[in-house]
Amino acid sequence: MSLFSTTSKTQSASYEPGVDGLRALAVIAVLFFHAGFQAFSGGYVGVDVFFVISGYLITGILLNSCIDGKFSFLRFMARRVARLYPALLLTLVLCLIAGFLLFSPADYVALADSSVFALFSVSNFRFWLVSGYFDTSSETNPLLHTWSLGVEQQFYLIWPFVIYLVYRLNRSLLPWVLLVLGAASLVLSQWYLSVDTSANYYLTPFRVFEFAIGGLMVFAVDYRRRHTPGAIQYECIMAVGIALLLYSIFAYDKTTTFPGLNALVPAIGAALCIYASPAKYLGNIFRNRAMVMVGLISYSMYLIHWPLIVFYKYYIYRPLLLSEKWALVIAPFFIGYLMYVLVENRYRRIDLNSWYFGQTIQRVCALALILVPALIIMTSNGMSFRMNDYFTEHTANSPRFHEEQYGGQGFAMGSQILGDADGRRKSAVIVGDSYARQYAFGLNQELAAHKKWVDTSFEDGCFFGPGYTRLLDGVPRQDCTERLEYALNEAKLSKVPLLYAVSYQNYQTTMGTPDGKRVDFPDAQAYIHFLEKNFDAIHDRIGLDNTLVIIGAPPGAGSQVGLASCVDRPGYLPLACAKYLELEEEKGNAYALNRSLENYAQSHKNVEFINPYSVLCEAGRCVTMIDRKQFLYSDGTHLSKQGSAYVIRGLWPKLKAIFGS
Repeated sequence: MSLFSTTSKTQSASYEPGVDGLRALAVIAVLFFHAGFQAFSGGYVGVDVFFVISGYLITGILLNSCIDGKFSFLRFMARRVARLYPALLLTLVLCLIAGFLLFSPADYVALADSSVFALFSVSNFRFWLVSGYFDTSSETNPLLHTWSLGVEQQFYLIWPFVIYLVYRLNRSLLPWVLLVLGAASLVLSQWYLSVDTSANYYLTPFRVFEFAIGGLMVFAVDYRRRHTPGAIQYECIMAVGIALLLYSIFAYDKTTTFPGLNALVPAIGAALCIYASPAKYLGNIFRNRAMVMVGLISYSMYLIHWPLIVFYKYYIYRPLLLSEKWALVIAPFFIGYLMYVLVENRYRRIDLNSWYFGQTIQRVCALALILVPALIIMTSNGMSFRMNDYFTEHTANSPRFHEEQYGGQGFAMGSQILGDADGRRKSAVIVGDSYARQYAFGLNQELAAHKKWVDTSFEDGCFFGPGYTRLLDGVPRQDCTERLEYALNEAKLSKVPLLYAVSYQNYQTTMGTPDGKRVDFPDAQAYIHFLEKNFDAIHDRIGLDNTLVIIGAPPGAGSQVGLASCVDRPGYLPLACAKYLELEEEKGNAYALNRSLENYAQSHKNVEFINPYSVLCEAGRCVTMIDRKQFLYSDGTHLSKQGSAYVIRGLWPKLKAIFGS
């Protein structure tokens, strides 16, 4: 089959090549975003473009079936399943096979669980329920992207009844009903940004407005066909649509509040491009053969691109090189084309309305191909027999390893006592995010042994600075401000040192003010200068005669997926990760930033800097495990209980001097 051969789809009289070209732009944006190209920081809006396109096409299909008197919900769903499921089933099978060869038991259980949710088109619920500050599914779950397929399938279950019932009641009301539904969904989405950002992102009700915008374009295009705009109008409308899409792709990032009102920018941009697709010049951006071809295979490309990225990053156990990022962008074009030709286009016309014995057996077997292996994986602890022999002394085989072994496990956020108070005066106050709470286990032990105690002010995922806070999905976190105020007041009133530790580098792109204004930094040096001014303000608040202790970031385990994903993985393929279990010091987490913070402390009176590198690194190498294969990290960056105790023991002489007698 030639790349540009016609298919039953492209030969249809109603086929709109510009829509497939728009799909191409959407999938390309997603590819570059997921591969880690920072310029495409808003590439995730490609999914929103898909939702608008689906709303447009599905509304048109349903409305035409109502007009022709051929509406059938079962026939509609059968066609949707035939269109989407063959390629999805292949993707799930390939992921389970790759997971068998690569994944640790814990990660393999998570994959099996996700495959079942994906099979039944409810993975968006699964990822909503497990999302959280320490969730690493984005790094280790090759099926994370199927959340959007779940949203689409749930849309297919509801939309036919909306279109049919309103059409039967009064056809002229249909666009108004879509407008009301879309407006209600948009208002709900914008409101929910301050309630539950994860639910707002993953769940269908908060995305209905994007489908509704696409649905409204059915009536707009019908009007256009009866009242053809002029050539200049077409070009202007298309130019605005393209500008809105490009703006959202290149200007949005993870600090952008989303979906809500900000999702209107790519959604309206997509809608305008659909409306103005006949534009003679700019319309050819989407109608040209190359873009149309990519659009035709975009579903297969979307299915395969994320598993490729996840499995490759998991295997190499290190950040991607630029050449590897490009390879992971290019590979889905070729693999997606093969999937389209051999599976997606080949089986899209299968008749699922017929259930003869042979056909029933085939469909049951297709489901069993996923469900049976998934059940075996989940009931056999991730097929733990696959574990390699390289780390025979490793015994931690927990699917919740980080939650159980994290150094802050068992120590709540907020204020609490670490050590042994027993009527004694507190020795210090420690404030910070999970990078501070990770020391709780070690501090509690060492302080209790020396009859001392400190007060805490922990809040995970927070930046702490007078007049500044973290923007979470574009929304300022007030709890961060409250925790900081508590710590500053306690340190000042008690006249004790303030220990400060956060994941410094993680807040460079998420900084804001308490009123929600975003704070940008042109480069790393500008951010370091900001941190120094922030420490000046904190020191001033607790009193310049008091001691401010800045705790640097530890070097980390070399990968976001964590140590267990390396030491527990099968030995079927070369253990490429093993050579990264010791890091070069200069490649450690925040190495350069720690040096800058140390220089700051040395040049300021009553400011101390504590560097975890001094305990974890020697002769230019940083360890991630100690005797008897004890993990120093519970994931890629946070210290485990063993790591917390190990680091605090090593730092205790300096800490003891700071705490005083």
